[in-house]
Amino acid sequence: MAWAKAITEIAVEQEESIRTEDIVEIQLRDIAKKVLCYYFEQTIFFDLQQSSNPVKPPVMVIIAKQLITTYQTRTGSIKPVKWFRSNIEILCSLEYEKAVSSTVKALKSDVSYRFLRVESKEVEGKYQHEQKADSLYMQEEDLFTLKGSRLIVVDAINYRWTQMLENFNNYPRLSKKVRIIDEDQVRLKSLGKFAELIEAENPQCRCFFMRRTVSETPAIDHVIPWSYYYSDDLWNVVFVHQPCNSSKSNVIPSEKMILRLVARNQALLYRLKENSKLNKHVSELELAIEGNFVRKFWIACQN
Repeated sequence: MAWAKAITEIAVEQEESIRTEDIVEIQLRDIAKKVLCYYFEQTIFFDLQQSSNPVKPPVMVIIAKQLITTYQTRTGSIKPVKWFRSNIEILCSLEYEKAVSSTVKALKSDVSYRFLRVESKEVEGKYQHEQKADSLYMQEEDLFTLKGSRLIVVDAINYRWTQMLENFNNYPRLSKKVRIIDEDQVRLKSLGKFAELIEAENPQCRCFFMRRTVSETPAIDHVIPWSYYYSDDLWNVVFVHQPCNSSKSNVIPSEKMILRLVARNQALLYRLKENSKLNKHVSELELAIEGNFVRKFWIACQN
């Protein structure tokens, strides 16, 4: 999926010439840079498992994690960051070049040649590529056809990638996590829709952090910071004083807070079922409890 997505992105960047019968050379190094970006972001934000064997991850995951470790050590921050904001090519120039070279090697040995055959049948006319070569070649006309269909193609790629990831991950909203990598800006949405549900367990509107009743209208906040996993889920939102909401920022909660959130979720699910409040948020809450999402995400945002 990363291979197909990278070629599609390169097609989008292609400038149309006067002639359309030209052959365009695409270097594996350019594909590798994009593939590395996809795995870097999926890993630094969500730590998605990309294969069925957790003790033997794919080469690309290993490469991405090594680069992430270097970047976080160099910056002194474990906060997830979009690739285009990371300046990683400058901050970790030697490690970045090594990661790109390792990605090219992985593409040559285990990726590039596979798409010349689909279901044991030769595929002709898509691109020309010799195994172990540094480039592949496509008709310019085909690239522009791909460029024109990019929205449909990228949606199909993301859908298929999500299907694969569902075999190895139990996290909620996987499709959103895959799609979000394509977005330059990710905006927070209003959490007001959760107020009535949270109140089922906390009718006094006590601040989750201060344990005191909020006299004014309570704010709603993520316990595990939103910026670490880009999702709004009932199992991770609570009532807080406005000053707590403003000051907490991206601080990773303590284990004490995590244990309190786990207990809150269990009590909240009981109250919601008791009151017959059943909707998709409640279903996701139940799934989160069964899958121990609170602890999993809390551990993931520290790694």
